[in-house]
Amino acid sequence: MTTYSRSWKCWAVAACLLGSPAAQAEWACPDSLQVEQRANPPSGWTANYSNLVSRLSGVAIFDGPPSNRASIKYNMRRQSGSELRLRWDLIYSPRSHYVQCQYERTSALISAPLPAGVRTCDVVYDRKVSYADGGMAVKRMVCK
Repeated sequence: MTTYSRSWKCWAVAACLLGSPAAQAEWACPDSLQVEQRANPPSGWTANYSNLVSRLSGVAIFDGPPSNRASIKYNMRRQSGSELRLRWDLIYSPRSHYVQCQYERTSALISAPLPAGVRTCDVVYDRKVSYADGGMAVKRMVCK
């Protein structure tokens, strides 16, 4: 086998891997979270519930499970017009990287390990939309 044909085969294999769905998979927090609350009102009071769904209002990246409290600071912060963009460039860690998603009008947080091979996470916030808890509306989020 010639060097040319070996080189060609390496390029063909690389093209197949890079074009595969697994290599191109993107990952993100759910845009909204359904939360069920239960109130214990004082005597003489009644509780009512709205059907509003909580929207994504914050993202944090962790080195290991969030319970370890090892959050990772973003590598890039860019503000332009009505957008605030944060980017995390993830380097190898013996622990999995986790993402924690925060939602408006609830104290519920959800988290999950990022899939193996994810190297960057980008979050774009809408600076024109803020919530009472201080979070901003997330316009786009993608980890790949």
